[in-house]
Amino acid sequence: MSYDCLIHQKLLDKELLRGPIIHLRLQGFYPGNPPLDLPNYCYMIMLGHEKIGSITLRLGFNEMTMIHGHIGYTIDPAYRGHGYSYYALQMILELAKAHGYERILVTCDPTNLRSIKSVLKSGGRMIIEHQEVPKDHIYYVLGMTNLHVYEISL
Repeated sequence: MSYDCLIHQKLLDKELLRGPIIHLRLQGFYPGNPPLDLPNYCYMIMLGHEKIGSITLRLGFNEMTMIHGHIGYTIDPAYRGHGYSYYALQMILELAKAHGYERILVTCDPTNLRSIKSVLKSGGRMIIEHQEVPKDHIYYVLGMTNLHVYEISL
């Protein structure tokens, strides 16, 4: 089973992804330095003209994908609880499909129930309940010693 994509370069015309509730505005595409640092898109999550968070799609697979996932996102505290992460996740999953992914991985802090809800609502299924975070990783330093790993089939 592969968690890699077919296209590892930026696709044209992906600067703005419009959705019914929010839209994603490309902050940057970073070519990375594979295999250690994967190429990735970083989008601002926009509600009207207001930035309310960010979402990243990493292209490829390496040993850190089990910690970082293919997709990472955050919603500013004032905007949490409205389903915006779910909408952003749906939009970035379409971009993942365009890159040839058949399935992607999303990791969550086991205490982040809102994020887990968004992943499950998006069709995610837990494949690892306690993925240990390396002791020298910033997540570990911040108190996340293990993560849930979810797979979403596209």
